[in-house]
This record gives sequence, structure tokens and C-alpha cells, in this order.
Amino acid sequence: MRNKYLGLILLFVLCLWGDYSMAQKGTQSPYSSYGIGELNRRSYASISGMGGVSVASTDSTVVNSNNPASYAFFSRNKPIFQVGLSGKTSDFSNATSTSTQRHFGLNQFQLGLPIKKNWGIGVGIKPYSFTGYTITNFDVVDQDTLGQAVSEGSGGIRIANLGLGYKPLNAYKKAYKPRVLLDSLGNVISRDSVGYWKTRTLSFGFNANYLFGTSLNTRSNEFLPSYGSNFNARVQNGIRMSGYTFEFGASYQIGRITATKNTSLSIAGSYTPAMAVRAFEDILTYSYVGSYYKGETTGIVDTIEFADNVEGKLYMPDVYKIGVEYRIGSVRGNRSMLRLAAEVNYETWSNFKSEFGTVTSDVNSMKDRLFVAAGIEWNPSTISGMRNNTTSFLSRLKYRVGVNYTDTELKINNNLGEISTVQDYGMSFGIGIPVSISNASTNINIGANFGALGSTENGLIKENYIGFQVGISITPGNGDYWFVKRKYD
Repeated sequence: MRNKYLGLILLFVLCLWGDYSMAQKGTQSPYSSYGIGELNRRSYASISGMGGVSVASTDSTVVNSNNPASYAFFSRNKPIFQVGLSGKTSDFSNATSTSTQRHFGLNQFQLGLPIKKNWGIGVGIKPYSFTGYTITNFDVVDQDTLGQAVSEGSGGIRIANLGLGYKPLNAYKKAYKPRVLLDSLGNVISRDSVGYWKTRTLSFGFNANYLFGTSLNTRSNEFLPSYGSNFNARVQNGIRMSGYTFEFGASYQIGRITATKNTSLSIAGSYTPAMAVRAFEDILTYSYVGSYYKGETTGIVDTIEFADNVEGKLYMPDVYKIGVEYRIGSVRGNRSMLRLAAEVNYETWSNFKSEFGTVTSDVNSMKDRLFVAAGIEWNPSTISGMRNNTTSFLSRLKYRVGVNYTDTELKINNNLGEISTVQDYGMSFGIGIPVSISNASTNINIGANFGALGSTENGLIKENYIGFQVGISITPGNGDYWFVKRKYD
């Protein structure tokens, strides 16, 4: 049974990832022409549905690679196979026109392994950034088009993670609260105490992240019409990343369990130190005849510059994340659960730069990035209540809503010659659906987000987008425990 599920999942993931990698563009945004592309903020569906809040989350049915300390909360002997897909429809507009673009593809694959009590491993792969744009500027004199300058980008960077989480503290302590019973006149009838449980947990985690992939940028200048002795020019610049970053996470929870209520408060954070990541640059500059954009046959006239496999470094930012989550649930009946969460992320992209050989570029090309989000999840009936078969299907679902704001890392020159910043405002909704298939427990998560990035003021471009995410996580069913040494086969 285990081998069958594992084989089907891996085959499905490899097929989707291969198709996504070779045939899909993750974006066609002009903003992806800056830095190493448009940063991927398309989280797993359950996280996205709450506005992107994830740092303090310790859901045992989800692999949360945004904080490796969460790996220590995997249910014992129950690994998690997780696949996420996402799509997006964007309307890009300026003062005079609008263009619509759509994208769909695999967003991530994650595997969570609870290797022993209080220990967990997380491994996965997802996009880190996307590059995909086409920008054309025409040279018009007296209503005659004399030439065109075309900038294009494609490719992207991926991130593979391998992490470990450990929970050194998982304490339950019996406590008592005094209780006094009074009559209607305020006289003491009896004195006793009510018992309850205090809980404390502390976990730490570590992720080793491998960044790899290629971002290709091409600039072409063509004379129109493309005939005669006019030579056109083209510059192709490819950046290939192949290096590591590291992330450290921590989570601390305090809780109380009474006869009727279960509450907890989590405070968590993670830190990714700034690192110089190894990269390679390829440059090809040449003159040619004909036009790439009119379907004409082109021919290289002269190679002006050629550099192959020039080793260098990309200086990635410090990343700070801190979040809180409050849970309140009923212990009796359907055992409902309410989660309230918020977080703040800060990334020092103002320090980003690239060095290849003796050339340093992109200095001060971006600014620091700030992300703020808050979300709510309501589960009218948890899994324990579901087993009693006393609840309807709709009450077993998890309902999510969230909001977020991002002051992005982008610094754009507007048509007034000034530096403009770009902000992103978003709102999201989501739903979690528990499903039992054969001897496995499956959670299907669906999320949708709406937002606006940038503005149309002073010649800038605004993106109004609608995105959706679908996530599937599979764990072994009850009685099918992994990593257990059996006495009998």
C-alpha cells in the first residue's frame, strides 16, 4: 500500500513538474524585469487562503516550509505528501491600454517525515522567482516608425529545501483553579477547585535551501523597415544560480485545556541570513540583419561580445519573519476550532547586488521589502467530531479569509524622472476539504486571492489580479503507521 501511494505521487509530481518547467511561464509581468525576477509569493493553498500567514502555523496535516520549526509537529508515524498548483489572471494597464495574461502550473511539492518522537524532516521544491515579459518601444518621427527596441525575459529560479525540526519541550502540567459557590445573598456555600492542564511547547528548525535555475534577458534594437545596409543589435544575458541559503526557525506555544475549552497562543519567527550565492553569467552581443519580430530570416553579421560561464555571486537579502497565532476550540461535542493569526516579514533587498568578474551591478537598484498579513480559519467540526458522524459535511470544512499588504522591493523610474515605489494590496479566501480515500486521509485545500499591484500614475503600470491555488496533502489512514518496527508481517 505504501509503495503504491508513494510511486503514484512521485510519478504525478515528476510529470507535472517536467511539463511546468519546460512549457510554462510563471509570469508575463513587466515588473519581472527587475532583479532576479518576480518573487514567488504563491503559497500553499491553505496558507494562501489566510492571506499568506504561515510562520506561527503548526498544522499537522500541512508541510509548512516557511518555518522549519513546524516540522516537529508532524503526527507521529504519519508522513505527508503535499502537492500545490496555482493559477493567475492579471490585467496590466497604463493610462491608455490594458492587456490580460493568464498562467497555470505546479507551485510546489513537499514531503513531511516524522522520523521519531518530536523530530520531523521536511523536503520539497517550489519556484523562487519568475522572469517573463516582453516590452516594446517604437521610435516614431513624424508619424513614421523608424525602429523598435524590444526587451524580453524568460526563465526563473527554483528553490529546493531540506530541513529538520525538533521539539525539546512538550510539557503538560496539571493545575487547579479555586472555585467558590455563592448563594443569592453572597454567602459561601462551598469551596473547591477545578483542575485543568497547562501546556508548553518549544521547537526549533533548520532549512538548507538550494537555489538553481536560469533567468534570461534579451534586448534587441531593430531599424524599420528591416532592409538595406542597416544592422540591428541584440544582447542576450543569462544568469544561472547554483548556491545555498539557510533558514533558522523557532516556535513557542502556551496553552490551557479545561473540561470545555482548549486554547493556545503561539509566537514564532524565522531568520534567513544574507548570503552571497554562487551564480554564472553568459553574455552574447551581436549585430544582425532581418527582424526577429516580423518573421524574417535573420543572420549574424558580427559578434561584438561573448562571455561564457563567468562565475560570480548574487548577494541575497536578510529575511526576518515573526508571527502569532491564537487558537480556541471546544473540547466537547463537535470540537470546533477557531484560528486567528498575523505576521510581519522584512527582507533587506536594498543590499542586493551582483558581481561577475570585475563588474558589479544592480547596486541600490531595489529597496527593502515589507509584508504584513492577517487571517482567520474556522472549523465548525474538527476531525474528532467528524468521527462521531454527528455533523454535516459543510460543518467539517475549514473556512478561511485573510488580508495582506506588501511594500515591494521595486524602485521604478516614472515618466517624470522620479523614483516611484510599488505597493500590493490583497484579500484572500479559502476552504479545506477532508476526504478519505482507501486507507489514506486526504485534505484538499482551495484558495483564491484578489489584489492590485502598482498604479497607473506618471506612466507606471498597474496589475489587477485574481489568483487561485489548489493543494492536496495525503497521509496514511488510521492503523497504517509508518516508521514502526513490526513484530509480525
